[in-house]
Amino acid sequence: MATGSDGSMTQRHPVLVAMAAGLIAGAAANASDRLLDRLVSERQKRRDRRVREAPAHQVAGPRFAERIAGRRLKREEKERAKAVFGVLYGLGWGAIHGGLRRRFPALSSWGGLPFAIPFFFACDGVIAPALGMSPGLNRIPWQPSVKEMGNHITWTVVAELVHRLLGKGR
Repeated sequence: MATGSDGSMTQRHPVLVAMAAGLIAGAAANASDRLLDRLVSERQKRRDRRVREAPAHQVAGPRFAERIAGRRLKREEKERAKAVFGVLYGLGWGAIHGGLRRRFPALSSWGGLPFAIPFFFACDGVIAPALGMSPGLNRIPWQPSVKEMGNHITWTVVAELVHRLLGKGR
């Protein structure tokens, strides 16, 4: 892989670095999801299940795959669809995040917090409800929503770290 004159991959391959950052951040967000899930009370989890099957990132892959296949998926197919969606989500949001942080350097400040909060509201507040993957945030109990925000913060902090390690920092 070619590098820039300063030895960084972002000189010639900023999109590849961004997509790698998105994939690595996705793995970190999955770990964050498992950790933060322990902090959500059973009562809040029951309330959450009354309004949605699961968080949007867990149902999106299988639902999209079922629409494409035109049939219900078997259990193992659903698991593969979740994995494929996770990879595509990481690649796509990694590229979006990388482009936006280059265009608007302030988004990289404070570990990416200026990106993380709008990222959460865009995904969980607008995109997921618009695609029918989840109800609006006003219907989801507060603890699962805070957990999801924590996952988006984790995703962004890790993506920022990858950019700073592989690239030119901010």
